[in-house]
Amino acid sequence: MKNDLFKCVVCLIIVCFIILGNPSGLSRILLLGIRNEVIPLSCEKNVCLEGVMDEFIPAKNSENNRCIVSDYMDESCQIESYNIDETVDVGSVDVDLQTATDSDSEYQSMVQGGTENTSIQDNTQGESDIPVINLPANNLDIGINYSMEQLTDFEFLINNCYTVDSSTSITPEDVDVNSLLAMDMSVDLSGDDYKVLIYHSHGSEAFADSRPGVTEDSIIGVGDELTRILEEDYGIKTYHDRTVYDVIDGKLDRNYAYTNSGYGIDKILEEHPSIQVVLDIHRDGVRDEVRLVKTIDGKPTAQIMFFNGISRLNEEGDLGYLYNPNLTSNLSFSLKMHLEGKSMYGDLMRKIYVGGYCYNLDRLPRASLVEVGAQTNTVQEAKNAMIPLAAILYSVLTEK
Repeated sequence: MKNDLFKCVVCLIIVCFIILGNPSGLSRILLLGIRNEVIPLSCEKNVCLEGVMDEFIPAKNSENNRCIVSDYMDESCQIESYNIDETVDVGSVDVDLQTATDSDSEYQSMVQGGTENTSIQDNTQGESDIPVINLPANNLDIGINYSMEQLTDFEFLINNCYTVDSSTSITPEDVDVNSLLAMDMSVDLSGDDYKVLIYHSHGSEAFADSRPGVTEDSIIGVGDELTRILEEDYGIKTYHDRTVYDVIDGKLDRNYAYTNSGYGIDKILEEHPSIQVVLDIHRDGVRDEVRLVKTIDGKPTAQIMFFNGISRLNEEGDLGYLYNPNLTSNLSFSLKMHLEGKSMYGDLMRKIYVGGYCYNLDRLPRASLVEVGAQTNTVQEAKNAMIPLAAILYSVLTEK
């Protein structure tokens, strides 16, 4: 009995020496046992990631993460990280719908308060960080006008009129308001020649209630409506390119959508040199609970956002291979339309978005990319937005 006890004690001592001599082995055993609790492998955050990506890379297929990442990347190899804080710029909704809003003071503090940049790959920013409020159905009793003193304050201008993608930057020299607003954006709209070109780099974009395969329910149908209003109500001869540039061999492929649409509009501009305005009409992509809608003249209307490309990346500086000789004019054109829209329709206008690439905006001085609502809007809400968009465009082109 004593011998058995002695043997047990010796065995225990040997085991202890083994463990003490190789503690990492024991650590690995223990960690393997609890790893699933310490490092859960969950895909739930990927849903949030897609929503955030959609927020700042407008109008993409949220079901295909590869396409989402490559939507606006014809002109670059990759974009590795983005600032989530700066990518959420959403508007208000009718009474019983919940949404984040860029007019909310708490949200403004989050976006503009200098929060540290967060890589989209970190998954550290959750939806709970965005305040959710209920707003009245119509918050557009009066327009919003800024004084020159306000607009010439760079911090005020950026905070109230722009959302700058975290991959790029904008300087006071880029948006010298005195210079931008002094530029003449007017156009002689008389005659039978085309004055405006409307096209869609992402022509397959659809809306919440779009019927599959029905062109009139897509962003192209929205372009049809804008064309009709410009011609019938304002007498502006408009060329609508209805080509679907983001579908190749029957499959969605946005890797070269901007390259393809660039070739298309170059040919049109060559054939119709009278064209003075080029608009690439898109719809944005947002999280499913976000609605970009306001009430205008009693109609639910998708919000509007103008989009500029600055041809500059923080890591590379100015992109010489994407040099845009019309950059200043582009910035003037979008700022004038934004301010006119704010004056006429208040918060129907989302902030101007500034991205790091070119997006075919180098073709003409009066070129802009326009985001109309998002995939959560209805077709009719997007088409309703063409009434104010046409009015804004006409006002700027006639300097009225």
